[in-house]
Amino acid sequence: MNEQERGMIDGLFTRLREAEAQTGPRDAQAEALIAERIANQPGAAYMLAQVVLVQEQGLNNLGNRVEEMERQLAERPQAGSGVFGGLFGGAARSA
Repeated sequence: MNEQERGMIDGLFTRLREAEAQTGPRDAQAEALIAERIANQPGAAYMLAQVVLVQEQGLNNLGNRVEEMERQLAERPQAGSGVFGGLFGGAARSA
């Protein structure tokens, strides 16, 4: 494990601690079932942390991609507007 990975794991558990402090009571039955499953499969906590971090990275990448596409769209010259704005060569054609 390198320092970046350690930071990601520490950050995850910091966010979990903050979320726990801000939420109300937990569902006792769900909590008991999760505790039972973790007890029967101790490696699950590792896998869950890994899944959360991978999904978080994916969401961040997707968010960055959406922002970039929105920026490109905003910079693009607008074709004619209205119902017939795209007719007769008014709309840009994609390659």
